[in-house]
Amino acid sequence: MSNSKILVDIKGGFGNQIFQYCFANYLKSRGYKVFVNTEYFKFRNKDTQDNTYRTLILNEKNFNLKKINRIYLKFFKINKKINESKKIKKLFKNFNNPFYIKLKDSNYDEKYLETKYVHLDGYWQNVDYLFSQKDFLVDSLKKNKTLANSIKKIPEENTVMLIVRRGDYVEMKEDLSIDFYKKCLEVLNNRIANYRLNIFTDDEDWVKSNSIFSIAEKIYGPEDEPEGVIRIFSKMLEHKHFVIGNSTFSLLSAVISQNKDSLILVADPWFKNKKKESIYIDGSIKIPNI
Repeated sequence: MSNSKILVDIKGGFGNQIFQYCFANYLKSRGYKVFVNTEYFKFRNKDTQDNTYRTLILNEKNFNLKKINRIYLKFFKINKKINESKKIKKLFKNFNNPFYIKLKDSNYDEKYLETKYVHLDGYWQNVDYLFSQKDFLVDSLKKNKTLANSIKKIPEENTVMLIVRRGDYVEMKEDLSIDFYKKCLEVLNNRIANYRLNIFTDDEDWVKSNSIFSIAEKIYGPEDEPEGVIRIFSKMLEHKHFVIGNSTFSLLSAVISQNKDSLILVADPWFKNKKKESIYIDGSIKIPNI
């Protein structure tokens, strides 16, 4: 059992929240004392740089994790201010707080986890954490009745879910082109006879304006509030094959519901402007993202 106390920030959309909960439990399983911080959602993006509306979908109790109390959280914040203080750095050129460290995805290294107080502010998008914590994840999600019912269902053989994420991705220049989806549909046409396609999107107008998507049985629009997000995710889980593009939200449904015969189609590269090699599920079919 380590003496370190680790704080994991929970933030972003549902896909990111699940990665963070799984990472927190991974650390907990290794003997660290772990707390989670959901304060990000308290301000509903007023004090964040995230312009996309986000809300906490499932709280820490679903995942048997402890929420940090106000005293400890204040202590972490004070240490963060000390570490980032320009005045202290000016007075003490070689200042290094031996008791506290804040880590992001970019500078994360397990050797730092032995620091007395560790603040982890990142997304931890590595599928290895998901698969190592898959039993924990499924058991946690099953505490929600809607998700439990979908997880128990056996998907029909020829069902395909396809996600079209645009919204903030358009602003980030990470939205997938219509050619990407054409190539995906070509693969599906060649590999699955009489497949039944359902589309999940945050831009129904764009989907409906492109004739290649007219074969879809249903088009599910965006949801922001927890009940709606859970309902949409439960529908995703009820498919055998997955066109996940570059969405962690849809990737989660594939991780949970895939079997050995499932086809998983993914964008390659995941993002054109940022490297994300650790997010691919083994056996995925990589479709060029040009």
